[in-house]
Amino acid sequence: MRRNFDQLAIKEWNSKTPSSSQFEEAVKRIESALIDRFKKLRDQGLEIDFNMILVSVDHQGKASMYLFDRRGLAEPVHDNPGFAVIGTGFITGGNLLLRLLGYSPEESYGLDLGALSTFIIDVVSEIDPAVGPFIGESYYMGLKEGKVELGVMGEEYIKEFKEKARQRKELIRKIWRLSDSVGEQKVATKIEELEKEEQNADHE
Repeated sequence: MRRNFDQLAIKEWNSKTPSSSQFEEAVKRIESALIDRFKKLRDQGLEIDFNMILVSVDHQGKASMYLFDRRGLAEPVHDNPGFAVIGTGFITGGNLLLRLLGYSPEESYGLDLGALSTFIIDVVSEIDPAVGPFIGESYYMGLKEGKVELGVMGEEYIKEFKEKARQRKELIRKIWRLSDSVGEQKVATKIEELEKEEQNADHE
């Protein structure tokens, strides 16, 4: 698969970041190759346990994300639901937390996605031993000054996101306890007051 991407990058993409349509075409080729390969392995009595996520960002900042299942089939998930999680962590909490927090591509503008990712990984890792905490190498991909950038997150950023995740877990616990003691309506009223303050500040 790596060889396929290297060949495409050199021969068809001129060693540049592909457009979303070029990346989609590459995904289709990989999908066909995986389906054929897995079928041959299953015909030999071998069971395949496979999941993969392929992502890219083009020069217009458009993100492409494809989720491959155990059959080798690729599903585009960049528009709906706007995220992908593989492994047992998806079942044990990743999907639940994203749905609970109301994440969607439309609502993601202005969200601290680094803090969101760290929060989900940290919470799920507490209950699923197969999911490691947010302490290993973490990569980012995005658009900077019109150029696609890919790199390793520095340790200072990882520490910052870890602290944000800790604080947000504590905030959720406090809101839950306050809802029990003073009622949901009072908590909601205070939150609405903060939202109004934020809106007024934006208009000043």
